[in-house]
Amino acid sequence: MKKLIILTIFLWAYNAEAQTKAITDEGKEVVLFENGTWKFVNESDAKTLETITTNETAFSKDKSATFLLKSKKVDAGIYFDPKTWKTTSLLKSPFVEYAFINPENDGLIGMFVSESIEIPTLKNLKDLQVSLIEKRADYFKLKESEYRTVNGLKVLYMRYIANTKGMDFEYQGYFYITESGYCSALTYSQQKNFEKLKPKMDAFINGLVKVEKSTAKDTVEVYQAPPKPMSASPKKKN
Repeated sequence: MKKLIILTIFLWAYNAEAQTKAITDEGKEVVLFENGTWKFVNESDAKTLETITTNETAFSKDKSATFLLKSKKVDAGIYFDPKTWKTTSLLKSPFVEYAFINPENDGLIGMFVSESIEIPTLKNLKDLQVSLIEKRADYFKLKESEYRTVNGLKVLYMRYIANTKGMDFEYQGYFYITESGYCSALTYSQQKNFEKLKPKMDAFINGLVKVEKSTAKDTVEVYQAPPKPMSASPKKKN
């Protein structure tokens, strides 16, 4: 799983080694894979790229999400289920404050991402994210984007596919603008496993909340499972 995590860090840390790309007779850019197949670099529908729908459902954190990690950069944090998610240092970067893995599902990743830059609107934030992903991924397809209300916050929901080194990963997450920047609760897995893992991914991103940013007084930053209780030693017979 460590290799899979490192392979997908490209979207947040650096550009991955690109696949071979070519231009069709119609002037469209395609990516060529080692197995002889190809895809258009961007297969997003034009309407999907331009339109953000509104979901009237009120989303809230899952009852099992009992552990809170606060951001050090923005007034937000994420509640998560410590029985489902474990923190990891493998994905640490200037943008990824907290990274999570699900030990039972190889390749299921969660992240809390933040950046201290001013973004005027969620539409601007969407355009920024799409632009960054298009530059860093060999292949990109935006499946949907919509405004949602999550734990009382107006957020942008995005779901998309990105490919690196011939592997398709499917992502979904919330993007939220604060007074000091923006943050996102993001999850992803290999595309073939996405629908099966989606309930756990939904529960994770629904943990996004508004809270005061972490300070030096916040002593707990990373979840660690409590030690197993010591078993009682059997009594010696006289």
